[in-house]
Formats: sequence, C-alpha cells, structure tokens
Amino acid sequence: MGETVVIQRIGECCGIMLPQEHLERVGWKEGDRVEIRSDTVHIEFVTTRAGKNGPPESSELIASVAMRNYYAALRALAKH
Repeated sequence: MGETVVIQRIGECCGIMLPQEHLERVGWKEGDRVEIRSDTVHIEFVTTRAGKNGPPESSELIASVAMRNYYAALRALAKH
C-alpha cells in the first residue's frame, strides 16, 4: 500500500513533499533533477542522471512500462 501525501501550493505551482524514506530508497537527495512523465492516470518521476551502474537496462524499462500499464490487473492477480 502506498503512502498518502497532500498536494500543496508553492508560489504559482503546486507540489508534494516526498518523505525522506522514499528519497533514500531511490537514492535521491535535495538538488537532484528529475524528469516528469505523465499520462491521464499516472505521474512518473525519473532521475536525469545515470544510476550508480549506468543507465537502466532495456528490460528494466520494459518492466516499468508494463507495471504502469497493467498495474490494476497485476494487483488483482496478486490477491489470488
């Protein structure tokens, strides 16, 4: 289950506060740049710097896209 955060006004924009444990999990810190990708249902944040072991493998990218596109179906299957 995910963690709920509140969208807050920051000047003329809105933002969310990311809990430190989530930042540590992905290895992000204050000042890092992230790319924002979205569709009508999801928002994805991706670091713009290469990871510790270089850029992600294509199989990792394919898995990420599959999880995003089939999240509801995979979640329902996991319950059985």
